[in-house]
Amino acid sequence: MSVIPYRRDIDGLRAVAVLLVVLSHAQFSFFEGGFVGVDVFFVISGYLITAIMVAEIDKGIFSFKKFYLRRIKRIFPALIAMLGVTTYAAHNILLPGQLQSYAKAQFAALLSCANYFLWKFYGGYWRGYSKEFPLTHTWSLSVEEQFYFIWPAVFLLAYTFIPKRFHNKILGLAFVFLLLISQYLIKYPEFAFYMIPARFFEIFMGASAALIFRKPIELDTLIKNYVVFSTRIAGLILILYASIFYKEGLPYPGFNALTPCLGTLLLILPFSRDDSVVTKLFSSTPFVGIGKISYSLYLWHWPIFSLIAYSGHSVIEYRVPALIGSFLLSIASYFVVEQRFRRINISFCTAFVGIVLVPICLSGVYLNGAKDDGFLDRYTEENRVIVEAVSRLNKPYKGAQLGKGSPTSSHLENANTIWAYGKPGPVQALLVGDSHATAIRPFVEMMCEPLGIKGLQISRDSTPFLLNVDFYDRDILGDLVLRKDKREMNEYWRYLVLEKKIKYVFIAAFYSSRIFSDPENPERMLHDNVQRSSDIVADNKLSFYCGLRDTVEFLTDNGVVPVIFKDMPYVRERLSLNYVKNNLFGSDLKTGIPWREIESRHEFEDSVIDKIRDQFPSVVVIDPKKILKPLVTEGQFYPIINGVPLYLDSNHVNRHGAIVLGKEWISAFGNPLGSANFFKKTKLSNLRVFEK
Repeated sequence: MSVIPYRRDIDGLRAVAVLLVVLSHAQFSFFEGGFVGVDVFFVISGYLITAIMVAEIDKGIFSFKKFYLRRIKRIFPALIAMLGVTTYAAHNILLPGQLQSYAKAQFAALLSCANYFLWKFYGGYWRGYSKEFPLTHTWSLSVEEQFYFIWPAVFLLAYTFIPKRFHNKILGLAFVFLLLISQYLIKYPEFAFYMIPARFFEIFMGASAALIFRKPIELDTLIKNYVVFSTRIAGLILILYASIFYKEGLPYPGFNALTPCLGTLLLILPFSRDDSVVTKLFSSTPFVGIGKISYSLYLWHWPIFSLIAYSGHSVIEYRVPALIGSFLLSIASYFVVEQRFRRINISFCTAFVGIVLVPICLSGVYLNGAKDDGFLDRYTEENRVIVEAVSRLNKPYKGAQLGKGSPTSSHLENANTIWAYGKPGPVQALLVGDSHATAIRPFVEMMCEPLGIKGLQISRDSTPFLLNVDFYDRDILGDLVLRKDKREMNEYWRYLVLEKKIKYVFIAAFYSSRIFSDPENPERMLHDNVQRSSDIVADNKLSFYCGLRDTVEFLTDNGVVPVIFKDMPYVRERLSLNYVKNNLFGSDLKTGIPWREIESRHEFEDSVIDKIRDQFPSVVVIDPKKILKPLVTEGQFYPIINGVPLYLDSNHVNRHGAIVLGKEWISAFGNPLGSANFFKKTKLSNLRVFEK
């Protein structure tokens, strides 16, 4: 039996919170901001947990074992049931790379750190692929569980040793401090959304209310009804306002989260008598009923919606059966799992071992099984080929591609960064650029291997080899920020060319992304000799030409042969993945793009590369589009050769694609590093027609 009075209206408020979340995920556009339902849950949790702790401490019956036993019985059984069923579905639906991420997220969810995994290793909540991931929603459970780890001990010490006359002032100062931290952290949007430092003020708001309003609020009879009615209506309006007018991508939480949190606070304030229409509505049987299953509904609805989206089908088209299925599973979970485990009489040790440790160990076993190839043997031999082509299963060039920070030589001279690693003799070739350089490496190795050329790859995310150019990226506020590390990387490449006496430098990058980027908020490149203007794209174009010219001039002056890859066609969408999903799940996703869009997108950068080749005759230019153009049918480009897709995403060629391009190029034009006739015009009529 609870030590605090049961309030039906709080269960009704839970119903509002979960319905906002579910309607948002069901893609009802009117409730795009329904993600604020999670904030409502946070405030409610802080209020109830603290109210129960205060009552138990005052009665002298508080126990950490009892507290955590209740939390285990409340959270883990339903979570484990959901994970068990979802794992079975995910094992049969998710592609290997995604299944590997799923196995890690499952393990993290049971360790109460799913939010850390999603922030550090997966991606932002607003990104499209997060909406197709079955365990994205577990971040909020981990935030609450982390609060439970921190709050009881901190609260008990403060409540016991700090005089009560100081409580309200300390709570007020602490709340302001936590809110300011949250507002500061939205500069780092993914961290802020997922992690407890930015979310703590929300749960703390509910906890503070439980301390400040330990007894129901007594009001004068003349104003009681008016104050209670106004308070409840204002609270409901604030929550509904946020759910209707907040949009995806909003800097969050910070000050923006105050609106739904304050609304929740106004709705949970305890009044001695409350006959308001809002409280009566929330206390009605339908609202209370949904509120009671709200935890299970939150757990079950997201895997259903996300797996529908992942399989290439429309959530909007299937949302009615998805909603029905979510409610049926939630009702079953509530009565069969939640209620049964709440009533079960077991010790803390038994619960911890049986309900926490054993599932964690089983999850670890599954994670270990998925780590190598994501259970690739699930597929038939025919499907395995196309699945493997679009899956990020292994990283043969680990360490060869860097992220942010100053360049370092610590990654050099290892089997991942150097091809022909065991071959004696010095490195003769260098592969540089951004992630597109990493993607094209199998093609490069095919050119070097017959000639015994030993090479080194050292690339940097979003960094083309353009000497004397500064790069400016957009931060979360949309401001341009100088990335010194990118210029440092270019200078490091210059150093390596001279230090290692390189003969060949292979250059590849996603040039069009740097030149055009976001049409509304383009990022900037600025060459030392280019005068900054208000037209960023024009500056980017000129800086690209000047930077590439300086790069090629530096290389040729030092006796190096530059081999420049024109970029892989940017296809805007994950066409290759769509092709695989269409084959596996019977969906009808887009798999082609008009060739004229590709030509238009790459026209400028291609013309610059051609111009530089004319200026420097020793430059070798490789244009994948010459090999890919035969794949065009009725004006549409389908990136599929012999039934196997070529891309990992919208712009990176996959390993299979890089190998095919290499074979077809050498077959059609010869090896540019060893063919004296390379610069002679070659007819393409002998290229076979590829299967679409």
